[in-house]
Amino acid sequence: MKESSFFALLEAKNMDEIINGLLLFGAGAVASFINMMAGGGSMLTIGTMILLGVEPIVANGTNRIGVLVGTGSGALTYKAEKFTDLRTSLILGASAIPGAIIGSIYSVQISNHLFQRLLAVVMIFILATMFIPNKKKEAASKKLKNSWLIYPAMVLVGLYGGFIQVGVGFIIMAFLRHLMAYDLLRVNMHKVFIVVIYTVPVLIIFGISGKINWYYAIILSLGNAIGSYISVKIALKKGEKVVKVVLVIAIVLMAIRFLTT
Repeated sequence: MKESSFFALLEAKNMDEIINGLLLFGAGAVASFINMMAGGGSMLTIGTMILLGVEPIVANGTNRIGVLVGTGSGALTYKAEKFTDLRTSLILGASAIPGAIIGSIYSVQISNHLFQRLLAVVMIFILATMFIPNKKKEAASKKLKNSWLIYPAMVLVGLYGGFIQVGVGFIIMAFLRHLMAYDLLRVNMHKVFIVVIYTVPVLIIFGISGKINWYYAIILSLGNAIGSYISVKIALKKGEKVVKVVLVIAIVLMAIRFLTT
């Protein structure tokens, strides 16, 4: 009787792990798709892990593995499609590293309520600015010469991304669109490479501190890789219009959620 109960318990536990894995895999795929198009996907993956019983700080660290794999997959897809500007991406990404290191070192739990309120306001602001006419020509913005403000802006991006990551895509998009005068398709391309570059030192810091659940990280990464690949393919095929649609939907839904919780 005891032996039978033991195996029943073992089977139930294994089934729970399988279900949890499938949920996290799905969350990773959807989140990565959203991240490639706009941003905010980390809220979905971190929230899912917390619901599965992972401590918030560990969920924050574990999410970085998925972010690196997802953006890495997106970067490789952009490169395969020959839609890159590696020199500019490297300069922008390198500028974000100092802030990312500082942010990750001081990454601690903050008030979820305050964070959600601030992030909702930021998202609504970015949503409004996305529809301000951009008079600069993209052809004149293909070199890193539009504004020196992009450098301190990238330090701030790194600081925020290293600290919490959630919603950093929106911030990157706002800076690149209005300081560099890029269209949304080119903004998304650079965003992917920037996140890849600054996430490497952040991941090292979280790993050394033992704030990563490697089992969930592997499952999350598989979902992230698939979601990123599909997202980039659709973005390159459909152009800026589909990126803007996904961006608006993502911002509105997240802002509503943050303001009502």
